[in-house]
Amino acid sequence: MFIDFADSADAIEHQWDICIVGSGVIGLAIASHLLDHSKRRVLLVEEGGLADTENDSAVPAELSAGDVASGVAGGRARGFGGSSRRWGGQALPFSALDLAPRPDIDPSAGWPISWAELNRYYPLADDFLGLSAISFQTDLWKNSQITNGFGKDSALELNISKYSPHPYLASLFQQRFATSNQVSCLINAKVAGVNLDSSGLRSTGVRIRNRHGMESAIKSQWVVLCGGGIENPRILLASWHNGKQGIGNQQDLVGRYYQDHLGFFAGRLEPINWAAFRHLFASFTPGDQKYVPKIQLAQGRQVRDNLLNVTGNLDVQSEEDSPLHSVRRLYHALRGSRPDSRSWRALSRDLKQVIRSAPEALGLLSTHFIEHRIAIPRKARFFLMANAESEPLYNSRIRLSETIDSYGMARPIVEWRVSDRSLTALKCYGQALKSTLESKGIAGVYLSPYLTDPTANWKERAYSLYHHMGATHMSYYSKDGVVDTWGCVHGIANLYIAGTSVLPTGSSSNPSYTALALAFRTAQHLLTKL
Repeated sequence: MFIDFADSADAIEHQWDICIVGSGVIGLAIASHLLDHSKRRVLLVEEGGLADTENDSAVPAELSAGDVASGVAGGRARGFGGSSRRWGGQALPFSALDLAPRPDIDPSAGWPISWAELNRYYPLADDFLGLSAISFQTDLWKNSQITNGFGKDSALELNISKYSPHPYLASLFQQRFATSNQVSCLINAKVAGVNLDSSGLRSTGVRIRNRHGMESAIKSQWVVLCGGGIENPRILLASWHNGKQGIGNQQDLVGRYYQDHLGFFAGRLEPINWAAFRHLFASFTPGDQKYVPKIQLAQGRQVRDNLLNVTGNLDVQSEEDSPLHSVRRLYHALRGSRPDSRSWRALSRDLKQVIRSAPEALGLLSTHFIEHRIAIPRKARFFLMANAESEPLYNSRIRLSETIDSYGMARPIVEWRVSDRSLTALKCYGQALKSTLESKGIAGVYLSPYLTDPTANWKERAYSLYHHMGATHMSYYSKDGVVDTWGCVHGIANLYIAGTSVLPTGSSSNPSYTALALAFRTAQHLLTKL
């Protein structure tokens, strides 16, 4: 059932077995897993409501400092379903190299678990997201003339990322939770802090607050923070115990080693061999899922040259009235898969555009329905957009400011620091891209001047990909991190954290898929404790 804390008339039960803070991707995953495998009563606490409008779900921009603007609002959403209201549901696992010891990385930010251990839990994430059984290593291209020259022994390798067929998770779980006697969701309730017992070794629950200043305490035997990469450390920093602010922060590590992925314009592409270009970059659509080709800095090159990870994919820019966009809008309108407020007049304009450009439109449709690829229009501009790993740095951090938000609580400041090691990896990636695509006669590559001019300020051109990571990262020893290998806050026996904030390093892959795998691992561990 859903309980609205914005209305004081709604009765709130204050004693629960498990309190999960946040009803986004991670919170829903843990709650559904507990619902399937235990009889414990679970309360989800969600800052937002059930409305789907942009204004209702928008998160106010937090304070941002550091080397690169951290995109602290764009990738976040409040309300039941959390950031699944905005994400695309993309999944790509971390590699064994991403978790391997790296002497060049701060030892405090190393992974305390093996890739083999992490890999055990990816199948649970697959089931949750509805991903197909097709391996991420499958050669969907099936053309050695195209794929030759890409591989672990080369400078670049090819990967595919999968997209969930149902990324908006609220639509899957709202009815189930609304009718459940075991799981309830408290909406319009912001967590002001975690409460501890007198010893400081156990949590007794959380304090919640609404926009009217009403505050209450929720008691629970177990607390799991799933508020996101910025909200999780904020809650710990805002909590008080014995007159001191900040819990789980004995080593001054809460909020530190914050990371994001650096988005970067690597270069403009001009196709030379159109068939080869199209075959390499067009997304695959077998079944009801999308698979996007990724060109990644090969693991062998990363090891040889001591490089951070970089991956990238094609960005296609065409005019809004192009046949491609017209075909897409008509297709989704007919399927009814995307609610669209466009008028019939607008749709008729799309139909006329398709008729006027019938040969090109038919080619786009045949590519989709016969070849099971997403068509790339010839009359477009092509760019390779890179995603670069950022080095986990001690002074890259989240801290509390002196200004307050609409709930009367201190706003977080995100101070994202990046090192030139990301630029070194991007330069290597750009040169490898140019060498490979041009030598194979696929495309001419015109690199960003920020990758070739040593005097250019590359940080002013980098941007956030909204992948907030690392600020409560896991570690084997309490001196090195905030949570242990199961996600339990060091020194507090029943307080857990799940989500991207526990990732020690970020690879170059979308982090939610790996955070989901770790969340299921935490949920399985909790089941042994209940």
